[in-house]
Amino acid sequence: MRIAQLLAGAALSALAFAGHAAEPLRVCSSTQDAPFSTSARDGFENRIAEVLARETGRDLQHVWIDKPAIYLVHLGVDQGICDVVIGVDAGDTRLLSSKPYYRTGYVFVSRHDRDFEGARWQDADTPGFTRFSYRFHSPAETILKYTGRYEDNLAYTYGLIDFKSRRNQYINVPAERVIEEVVGREADLAIAFAPEVARYVRDSADPLRMTMISNEIERSDGVIIPLQYNQAVGVAKEKPGLLAEINAALESGAAEIRAILEAEGVPLLPAGS
Repeated sequence: MRIAQLLAGAALSALAFAGHAAEPLRVCSSTQDAPFSTSARDGFENRIAEVLARETGRDLQHVWIDKPAIYLVHLGVDQGICDVVIGVDAGDTRLLSSKPYYRTGYVFVSRHDRDFEGARWQDADTPGFTRFSYRFHSPAETILKYTGRYEDNLAYTYGLIDFKSRRNQYINVPAERVIEEVVGREADLAIAFAPEVARYVRDSADPLRMTMISNEIERSDGVIIPLQYNQAVGVAKEKPGLLAEINAALESGAAEIRAILEAEGVPLLPAGS
């Protein structure tokens, strides 16, 4: 009788495990967020998703959303069609946040022959650097405003999006274009979040210099705008068990994930608060 009970219990455990393993890792993935994620699955976050799926023992299911990544939580997680968002700021309150798996920040990118050596955000005000490429909705805009370069740069910047209105719609400059402008000498300096542009700096035929911005912005009202961030994996709030699996996968797959980031050319900083 005892043996029969043990065999029955083992069979039930095996079925439960098989049922768990059959659940896919449903990752919210943008088709329009190069170099993070693309429909061709050649974004570096697509590759990180593959590592997490393997380490959790789940099949990877990309849930493709034909919108930029800013819509992944609203159109994906909130609608219940996917559970995981790769690459969110640690502590994002919309989601359960994994432990950080890398830290990086905003950078200046210039042509090597321009000999730009600035490492503080105030260095955007370097004489001889008058035209700036950047992505909208980012601290780059704040840097230019605080250095007095924003208004003079507006006509050039809006030319990069054919002077479309940003009112009530999401419009942005492709990350690749931000770097192309520097390579083509249309812009003197790019200001961008390092993972957005590292691939294009790495692959540029003309030598470029990418310099991490070392300080943060302190507004006149005392509010701090950080320029360096811990990156994490976001998980639907209804899936705390999945969060535990993701944290374990980030640990077991850490070396491979770091290799992906380094191959991408992303400058990595020591973990910070």
